[in-house]
Amino acid sequence: MTWNRSLLPDEPQPFLGPGISRPKPRQSTRMFDLEVQCPGTRLMRVQIPAPSRGDAIRYCKNRWPDATVTIK
Repeated sequence: MTWNRSLLPDEPQPFLGPGISRPKPRQSTRMFDLEVQCPGTRLMRVQIPAPSRGDAIRYCKNRWPDATVTIK
């Protein structure tokens, strides 16, 4: 099963991949709870595995470039 979503030309493109939007394979991580608010949408609460708090925020910012991210 694949997830197919056509992005509008004016939407920011996400940066995806190991070490960019998620940890590298076999990297030591722990779970972080974050709140992500994209413009014009409801608040999302997500759990992200990451080596540090800063990396968790960076992973969210790379997945949702135009979002406001806060640690819960």
